[in-house]
Amino acid sequence: MQKPLVFVYGSLRRGQRAHARLRAAARYLGPASVNGRLHDCGCYPAAVPSRRPGELIHGELYRLTRPDVLTALDRYEDCDPQAPHGGEYRREPAAVRLAGRRLSAWVYWHNGPLRGARRIRTGIWRGPGR
Repeated sequence: MQKPLVFVYGSLRRGQRAHARLRAAARYLGPASVNGRLHDCGCYPAAVPSRRPGELIHGELYRLTRPDVLTALDRYEDCDPQAPHGGEYRREPAAVRLAGRRLSAWVYWHNGPLRGARRIRTGIWRGPGR
């Protein structure tokens, strides 16, 4: 069985504060992008899906190497797969682009309103305060 892919765009990326959660349990595949809009919530970003071709979120794609990692990521992202709209994020499959290929990967999308969050038009979150 193929191990799941996960697209990350914020604090789980290399060089960010929560990357250790992925480092020992996933294999980095490279820079990737997904259709969506990115918002800066201060200490972390929030993504919402978009169907517009020009609205892209840039991040990284990983192949998970341990089965328990997805459950740990769900807890970190305040995501409950049994009640997808009950937490701050929901995990859904999305078409992700990696080196010209389209792959299906899990993406954590933000639930609820983004009052006061600044839109990141470049689609790249640099980290808190950047």
